[in-house]
This record gives sequence, structure tokens and C-alpha cells, in this order.
Amino acid sequence: MAETKRRMVQRNDELHGVHEERISLPFGDLIGKWWGPRDLRPIVCLHGWMDNAGSFDRLLPLLPRDISFLAIDIPGHGRSAHLPAGVAYYALDTLRLLLQLMQHYGWSRISLMSHSIGAVMSYVFAGVFPDRVDLLISFDLLKPFILDPDMVLFLLSDSLPKTLDYDTRAEKKQEKLFAYDEYVEHMHAGFHESISREACHHLLYRAVEPAPEREGMYRRIADVRIRHNHGLVWSHDVNLEMARRIRAPFLYLKTAETPLFEDPQYHQETIDVLVAHNDRFVHDVVEGKHHAHLSTPEKVAPAVCTFLQRHWRKEQYLVSKL
Repeated sequence: MAETKRRMVQRNDELHGVHEERISLPFGDLIGKWWGPRDLRPIVCLHGWMDNAGSFDRLLPLLPRDISFLAIDIPGHGRSAHLPAGVAYYALDTLRLLLQLMQHYGWSRISLMSHSIGAVMSYVFAGVFPDRVDLLISFDLLKPFILDPDMVLFLLSDSLPKTLDYDTRAEKKQEKLFAYDEYVEHMHAGFHESISREACHHLLYRAVEPAPEREGMYRRIADVRIRHNHGLVWSHDVNLEMARRIRAPFLYLKTAETPLFEDPQYHQETIDVLVAHNDRFVHDVVEGKHHAHLSTPEKVAPAVCTFLQRHWRKEQYLVSKL
């Protein structure tokens, strides 16, 4: 099954003219998948925690073909380089990564379509750099969570010690090997069936590799350290101030079956501020679980297409330095 499903992903890329993009950064190469015309600035796609650029494989073919997209493997995920030994992963690193991406291509502005923690970091980037973001699409998560003090302290005390130095190469050698179909079941069950079994193949294509020492077995590619990211810690007032500053067209799609993970008051107050300060903010609910954009993209694509038809203009994207 493994090779058949991996060829399926390859054929999907070939069918849609997808090119692998390799961007040299100080810590190593950032790898991405470029969809659409090469002469346009793409909408950058950020995946969720422990996912990769394959997260958008099933949605992008349903979106307008004249728009370009660049789905990246965030460092430590997929095929992108891992951070050096002795360095921990931190969500705010994504802001610096987006600035590096803009610098590499010579962009003065960036458009973002993101899922989960990728969407949270897109919100933060747009709030910190409102003049550099010209379009924002977020799936399922809106902003950093506001947690009870006890939970914040527990997360910090639990995760920070796990980020101490260790030999990642030794850890990789010790990591268990699994058959491909076992990885499918692990991913499907591990995300509470949010990722359908068929959708799993698009993530696994960039998440595992054959283990040459044991025929038929696979090992993870991702850096084990990404499991110990303690997230963001700040106040509700900071989130509200960011909401006041975001003026770009902004589509926020929430899935019906995913909880908010925080007091609903914080979520609603943020939406109220966005509505009050941005007449191009759109909030809608779609059927499905957390990975609806991947597992049931046909339910997500119509709202995204409508939003892009209203706010994407080709002349604003003819600025790439390729």
C-alpha cells in the first residue's frame, strides 16, 4: 500500500504542475510546494502543529488556477531543515521565518492562508506587521489562547525541561520503526479522526521515509523536538489590540466540531473587535473537524473561492523576484 499511496501523491503534484521550492536560510533549507503561475507572488500557506505542506494538497486543486500558492514545511516539519542542536522550537519563530521569506523573494507584502497554529501565527504576524499583510485566510483557530494561570504555569513547567539539549541523532536512531499502514492508523487516531485515512497519505508523504535497514518499515522525518513547543503566553488585551490593527481582508473559517480550547468570551470579544475595525473581515462556520480543509476540502473551498474572488487582484501580485 505504501508505494501505491506515495505514487498517488506524486501524481497529484504532477497533475497540478506543483514544483518543489528550496530556500536557503541560515539554519538550512526551507522546503515548500509552489502551486500555480511562477510570475505571481504566491499566497503563503502555513500548516498546523506536527503537519507539513501536504496539509493543503487536497484544497488547493479546488481553488482558482490563476492564483499562486506556496505551501511550506515549517522548520523541523516535513522536508525542511531542523534547527541546530541546543535550540528549542518556539511558535514566535514563525514571525521571523515569514520575514526571511519576504526578504528572500523581495516582497514588501505577504498574503497568508493558514491552519491551526499556523493560523494563530498568521494572526500575530498581521497584528504586529499590519502594513505588510494584504490578505489573510485562517482555518479553525483564530488567535493565541487565553488560559487560566494554573494551566499556563503547568505547560511551561512541563515543556521547558523537555527542550534541554540532547543528541537528536541518537534519539532518531532509538525511535521506533513502523509499517506504513500503522502510521496511517496512528495519524488518524492521534488527531481524533480529524484526518481521514485517505488524507493521511498527503501528510505522510512528507512525514516519513523508508528505513533502509528494515524492508517495509518507515521512520519519521520530523524533528522530535517539535513535540515540546509550549505555545504563546500573553494577555487578552494584546490579542484585542492586534485585532484592532488588522485591516487586510480576513476570512476566518471555524469548524463546527472543534472546541475553542478557551473561555468562549475571549473568542467572541476578539471577533467583535475585528468586525468593528475591519469591514473586510468574514467569519463563517463549516461542517467538519479540525482538519476539514484536508479531509473534506469540498466543504471549505466554496467560501475560500468566494473570498478570493472579492479580494484577490492579479495586478497586486505581479511583483515576485524569481
